[in-house]
Amino acid sequence: MSKLLKSLLLTLVTATLVYMSYQSYYNAEAYIQTSQEISGLNNTHETMQKKIDKLLEELSLGMYSQYTQNHDYLEAMGVKAAFYHQQSITWLYYFFGTVFLFILLFWLIDFDLMLIFIGLSALVALGTALFAPLLMMTVYSTVPLLGEVTLSYESKSIYTTIVKLFHQSNYLVGMLVLLFSVLIPFFKSLLITTYGFLKETGFGEYMVTLIEKIGKWSMADVFIVAVLVVFFSTQQDIHTSLKIEAGLYFFTGYVLLSMLGSTLMGRVKKEAR
Repeated sequence: MSKLLKSLLLTLVTATLVYMSYQSYYNAEAYIQTSQEISGLNNTHETMQKKIDKLLEELSLGMYSQYTQNHDYLEAMGVKAAFYHQQSITWLYYFFGTVFLFILLFWLIDFDLMLIFIGLSALVALGTALFAPLLMMTVYSTVPLLGEVTLSYESKSIYTTIVKLFHQSNYLVGMLVLLFSVLIPFFKSLLITTYGFLKETGFGEYMVTLIEKIGKWSMADVFIVAVLVVFFSTQQDIHTSLKIEAGLYFFTGYVLLSMLGSTLMGRVKKEAR
């Protein structure tokens, strides 16, 4: 296969990955916004109003139908949220399925091309993970006479977490998260991508050494473990619903791709000796 054909194939596949990741991100954001609206309709004030509307509808024998209208609207919003969530996960599967398929294909065609593709895939996954929601948290409680009401709702992404830390003047923690979850991962993925172009030059071995040193300071694995700890450590005195969203899966995918790229680069260095 000619270099031009390889370049065109690589460009086409990368553009496809960008499209898939955007679709997953778009639907994840739509799901979060729809879920936030649903939570707003289930807070204490709205729940009390629904109880009043239901009573008025029963007393008026259906002439006053505000409760039924709101109930139907809430059910439609629930269906809409479920659709967005399913679409987000579906495009996520498409993304990583395509990555896996073309890693195998490029492995059969050209090793350097495979490394470039792994680096580009890691960059796309990382870029999506920075802005896509990682976690969605809903806190609710059971109130006498009203039943279950939503107390608070919040979604988290790496970007919003960093911004919030700086707004709260937690500059040290914010800088650490920015460095170890954004800057170092980006630089590491960039090294893997460019290594395929520069392997035969004098920079190849230097890049492998550099990425080995970076890997020792990368806290990507620690970050994922920390998020999972938060996910499973819920308080018992209140009702808390925590859901992992697309952003965490994209970040996990970045970690696996960067580990694969780093391992392959290290193997090339050992074979060259």
